Amino acid sequence: MTLAGKIVFVTGATGFLGGALARKLAEEGAQVRALARSPEKAQFIRDVPGIDIVQGDVTHADRMRALSAGCDYVFHAAASFGNWDDQRRVNVEGTRHVMQAAAAAQVQRVVHVSSIAVYGYHRAGHITEEQPISATLREPYSATKAEAEAVVREVAAEHGLSYAIIRPGMIYGPRSEQWTLTMFRVARRRPVIWIGDGNGSTFPIHVDDVVRLMLVLATHPNAHNQTFNGVHHQPVTWREFLLHYARLAGHQRWFGLPPGLMSAFARITSALAPATSRAKAAPEAIRGLQAQGVIDMSKARNLLGWEAKIDLATGIQSCEPYLREKGLLR
Repeated sequence: MTLAGKIVFVTGATGFLGGALARKLAEEGAQVRALARSPEKAQFIRDVPGIDIVQGDVTHADRMRALSAGCDYVFHAAASFGNWDDQRRVNVEGTRHVMQAAAAAQVQRVVHVSSIAVYGYHRAGHITEEQPISATLREPYSATKAEAEAVVREVAAEHGLSYAIIRPGMIYGPRSEQWTLTMFRVARRRPVIWIGDGNGSTFPIHVDDVVRLMLVLATHPNAHNQTFNGVHHQPVTWREFLLHYARLAGHQRWFGLPPGLMSAFARITSALAPATSRAKAAPEAIRGLQAQGVIDMSKARNLLGWEAKIDLATGIQSCEPYLREKGLLR
């Protein structure tokens, strides 16, 4: 089923994922209401035919109701990475406002963007969507994303609203701040400085693959009230991920810091940090960088016929023009 001619509301449309999604929806013929807290941040989608930039904030319930009215679908990609209070306000209560507004508008489905962060930092073993989530409770993003999922299910059950949840991994690609710009800055150092041999598991996925899965989740009957992981099916280590970026910088050198020493430093940092500081989760983060696991993608393949298409080498190569534009590559 196509979304051509449908009216869709996209929260977080000025962000990396939301912006890519809005552009793709418009390209497919949808009429997009692209939510922007700050219209000046929407320059990259401003002149795209089919996209109407609307000002608002997910923390304002009345505004969400007004903007959802008349919509066929809602894609909720807005998120905060700020302090505890800000993340609860946006990630949890903002999600409640979006879901309640979608229910009032009687939309056909809400696609909610969660994260593999709900599995916690220590993602070891074989991870499926059906096992209980185990968020890192001392890290606000992990904790609030888990709370937001509960809100989605609660409001949907109360109002008979159809939803689908995607738990994407590390979304990289052109315009990604964290998983492209930051990772490239780490990788271009000669050598790459990391913890240990870098053989811990990591879970990158190209933004175009995430967008493609979100479009499937909006319309596929098997996605109704279901949750799906969103990572590439091919396993990747931190070493492989970083050295693919390092190749763009012209080297393959690696220096591993002693894991035991870094773990001890993380424990001291955590003990001294204020109660609301992200540093409280430092020991879990260090263990997570070394954990080896697999995030199972068989549910999306079996129920939706979906699989990531962009391999790591191709995906990293697609970032090169953006890195040059940012002055990080010559």
